[in-house]
Amino acid sequence: MIFNGHTHDSLADIDDITMAQIQTMYADGMIGNRATLEVLGSLTAGVFNYMRQANSRPYKLANILGSAYDYIYPPLSEQDKKASVNNSLLAFMTQAPDFKQDRFKNG
Repeated sequence: MIFNGHTHDSLADIDDITMAQIQTMYADGMIGNRATLEVLGSLTAGVFNYMRQANSRPYKLANILGSAYDYIYPPLSEQDKKASVNNSLLAFMTQAPDFKQDRFKNG
């Protein structure tokens, strides 16, 4: 970061959380490879799915990126998975005619 105009003193004044966020920005941001991996992985999966046989399994982005997939898209915890399913179900149910929110408990 010295090359961006910072000094050793200004770097020493940055707290650990902000420094971790800056490091993540460099690793995943415009300078990093995250965007490149996402775009090229999606493009590759699309091309492979276009060329695959009709009876074969489709390629997923996780198949293309391998171990980098878990870094870019961290797996959800069990609690987050349940919350996601519950929110999806509630969103689906709100589309029903005569839907009444008071029939569901927040929990």
